[in-house]
Amino acid sequence: MVNLKIEFEQMLSELEKQVDNEFYKLNVLTYEAPVIFAGIDAGNLNRLLYIDLGQSPWDEEQLKALPKWRGLTLKTEYFEKIFSLKNHHFLIIRQEDEQSTDIFDSVLQNLVDHLVSNKDESLFSNIYSVLDRWRVFFQRGGYRKLSDEQQRGLFGELWFMNEWLDRFPGQPPLVVEQWYGPTKGRIDFKSKKCGLEIKTVAEKLSKTIKISNEEQLKLSEAISTIYLYVCFLEQSKTHGMSLEELAIQVRSKIADRSERIALIYNDFLTDLGFREEEYADTLYFVEKIEVYEARENFPRLLKEDLPRGISHVTYNIDLTHCSDFEMDLENIYQYFRVDGER
Repeated sequence: MVNLKIEFEQMLSELEKQVDNEFYKLNVLTYEAPVIFAGIDAGNLNRLLYIDLGQSPWDEEQLKALPKWRGLTLKTEYFEKIFSLKNHHFLIIRQEDEQSTDIFDSVLQNLVDHLVSNKDESLFSNIYSVLDRWRVFFQRGGYRKLSDEQQRGLFGELWFMNEWLDRFPGQPPLVVEQWYGPTKGRIDFKSKKCGLEIKTVAEKLSKTIKISNEEQLKLSEAISTIYLYVCFLEQSKTHGMSLEELAIQVRSKIADRSERIALIYNDFLTDLGFREEEYADTLYFVEKIEVYEARENFPRLLKEDLPRGISHVTYNIDLTHCSDFEMDLENIYQYFRVDGER
């Protein structure tokens, strides 16, 4: 895979050594369609990305439709000759001074990764979807530190994913496509009509889990079975794994099997505002995992149980009273194999 950070650092180093000033420094990133160049503006050292549109230009409406934000500009330009290409149009994405270089590098890296991996998608829709994801990212405030509760929740979701990947080493990592937690789905994982909700317990001697609202454990046509995957975590300074380590480990296992799905995984973490290097200090030790089926008679509050006018109810479930609903842990991973086969 292309590493844009290294490409930009190389161009900056070359510019420092040159006696004669160039307007722009360009490096070829890809030789197959779409051909992509990385560039440095020698005047202000801002980054640029050139994406080959071919010999037919985009119309003005397409360019206007692309998502934008402060610190980034988009334009198309025609070149009679650029490297070996003749009479080609390019989309040029330029960093402006207001944009952080580190974040801009992340945006461009994400865009290049998608353009290289998702060749079945049209160039316009590919570029649009990536830029729109980042536009939403900036609207939400960019990278933001997760609360302690959110960190534990994400740790539990990644732990399940990591365990699944270890149990089915020969299968494509489609469990990532079944992950709905980052998209604010009602259930954290969903396969066919089966839902899996991840819960974490951090308090010692407690078996209490929090339910967010009266809809979370509701059975429906779309989700006819719901399981609760409960991680009992202990925070430690010396034992266990940090959220950073777990996120990197999961990414590595996914990337070994599918670059396309590794991109989806990275996009989900971006949606959460998650930057893994911020989560290296706290270690979690997983004491045990328990699984429960939230079937009929399981203790829960549903919308129809509430008095009229009351909604958005948060409540706790004491799992010491749920032993009749406990399941064998090993069986649960089978529900999330490819196509939900068992």
